[in-house]
Amino acid sequence: MVSAALIKKLDQLPPDLQTQIEKDVDRLLKKITNADLVNSDQTIRGYGSLKGKIWVSEDFDEPLEDFKDYM
Repeated sequence: MVSAALIKKLDQLPPDLQTQIEKDVDRLLKKITNADLVNSDQTIRGYGSLKGKIWVSEDFDEPLEDFKDYM
């Protein structure tokens, strides 16, 4: 069993290294938890999912009135 072998090896390490490994394991667990939260909040959107939400004015390509003096 992997857990028993890992615990046996951890017991052989000095206390300062055990503390460092504990911090590393906590960091990895936090990373996994954050990744799960990010993945659960994301929804997959397909083409056309924002139809009707965005529009472009008919005169979008027309020159701006602010630049009339320069044209």
